[in-house]
Amino acid sequence: MNRRSFFKEVARSLTETGKEVIYPLFENDIEKIERAADVLQGISWYPVDHLSLGYGEQMISGRLVCFFFDGQKAAACGKECRECHEMAQWIAYDQQLVCPGCEKSFSFREKGGSLNLAIYPVKNEQQKWWVGLPDKGVFSDA
Repeated sequence: MNRRSFFKEVARSLTETGKEVIYPLFENDIEKIERAADVLQGISWYPVDHLSLGYGEQMISGRLVCFFFDGQKAAACGKECRECHEMAQWIAYDQQLVCPGCEKSFSFREKGGSLNLAIYPVKNEQQKWWVGLPDKGVFSDA
């Protein structure tokens, strides 16, 4: 092995060792930053019961939350229309939520619509689904 190859190998080895030593430190910092962001946004994370394919509803922390799960990704929203405060109805054949009061609709497949619902973040950690709900007294559209 010539000198140049030797130094390349030493540099690569030191870089890999540095990554292995430093990564846990950054991982903890990233988790702290995520928790701080959640506190600043007024979000608390709650575990979700088993999600089945398609549409479902669950009562979480006193809120009725609608879920749509396609097998890999999940989406969550509130069921109350923010404009007329009616409870949206799930129309299975159209695969959308429709407000009976103002007749606006929201589609999970198109990720939008004219119906103004509270959209909640969803994450999958440690093989469990979690939904982020606004803390009591914190407005979700602030």
